[in-house]
Amino acid sequence: MADAEGARVLQLPDAADTPRATRNVALDTISYSQDGDVQLAGRAPGTGQVRIYLDNRAITTSHIAQDGTWRSDLPQVDTGIYTLRIDQLDDSGEVQSRVETPFKREDRALLADLQDAPRARAETPPDAAPAIRAVTVQPGNTLWAISRETYGEGILYVRVFEANSDRIRNPDLIYPGQVFTLPD
Repeated sequence: MADAEGARVLQLPDAADTPRATRNVALDTISYSQDGDVQLAGRAPGTGQVRIYLDNRAITTSHIAQDGTWRSDLPQVDTGIYTLRIDQLDDSGEVQSRVETPFKREDRALLADLQDAPRARAETPPDAAPAIRAVTVQPGNTLWAISRETYGEGILYVRVFEANSDRIRNPDLIYPGQVFTLPD
């Protein structure tokens, strides 16, 4: 679900039915705030905290909530491609699990253009600025998975495809680094 606080996963997998590899720290969403700052959210078993790194440089630490979820803002990240790493730490500070992924920080001007595009198409008043709703394609993403995460149903990938038809030639072929607008 995406709202003013950022994006978060509402229905987590049942721990008994998931493979052991997915019982470690997980990064569920990378999103942008209305101001264009990076927001991360995920889950981890147990208590403790997660430490977030960009290119092996510690950026921030966030506590794991009682329900096993965590969230963190990454303000002032420059445009560019990074290796994003999240370490799950136990109460003594020892690393329990880790996840690592490539991450592309989009240019704020591009995000602002994406924010303005739906408003221009719908001819809404300029004072009704919608939240930035964009996604950067990561390795392994599909339109089906993006729409399932965004709208709750994979079949709604057509919404994403139609809103970004100027950037997608074939809905079966999307590429890491592409930025798509996510219509309401």
